[in-house]
Amino acid sequence: MKKLLLPLFLSLLISCEKEPLHTDPESKNVFSISSSEKGKTYQIRVYLPADYLQSSDYYPTIYVLDADENEKFVANECKKASESLHTQNAIVIGINYGDNRDVDYTPTVTDYGKGGSEAFMKFIKNELIPRIENDYRADKQRKSRTILGHSFGGLLGAYAFTKFNEVFGNYLLLSPSLFYDHSVVLQYEQQSRPAIKDNDQLVYIGAGSTEDGLLPANDLLYQRLQTYYLHTKSIFNVIAGRGHQSSKNFDIEDAIHFYFSNK
Repeated sequence: MKKLLLPLFLSLLISCEKEPLHTDPESKNVFSISSSEKGKTYQIRVYLPADYLQSSDYYPTIYVLDADENEKFVANECKKASESLHTQNAIVIGINYGDNRDVDYTPTVTDYGKGGSEAFMKFIKNELIPRIENDYRADKQRKSRTILGHSFGGLLGAYAFTKFNEVFGNYLLLSPSLFYDHSVVLQYEQQSRPAIKDNDQLVYIGAGSTEDGLLPANDLLYQRLQTYYLHTKSIFNVIAGRGHQSSKNFDIEDAIHFYFSNK
């Protein structure tokens, strides 16, 4: 029976040309970017802090994967957290799909993924981030950039931590699928550790307590962070009684609070 659970769980997970910006009443800018790295066009949605137009400040950025589902909720949580903690808000960037998530968010080719993470991260690093930092008052420092993803998106965030650590200073990993391909991202972590372990960074790992297939690899990454990464502030947050989908919004709330409390 256990052999059947992992394929079933994985199947659930899979389920730069410039255009004029336009702004809706929620201070959300929308544009499309054609990626030479990917050969795809991505729709990007940018949520600006309430005081953006009245300020000359530069803002930290949070890049949100699975934008159709998550980025507006993230933006709302950022507003609440920044107000309650009396700290500067962030620009939230939602990245919509150009390729399917089983292409862009998976690091290797398996029966469940197409292994497109490297090209997708090059798109983010070389095309999307420069566009955002050119068009908006976005802080260009690594410590001011955050990536947030759930499930396969969390897997992509962990891949970015190991392979593109120079890009982001903060990683909010929600139910990351670190078991993918025999926990290949944990192998990448071990290989990359000498080069990245002394970097200052925040890493949030979250999951629901009933996510039995996810918890061991997630806990192992957390234990490695605690042992080897002396300049990394990390937490492993387990949401009691919640599963893969039902834990997500609770996890976003806790992850955003962790970020604003420590940035």
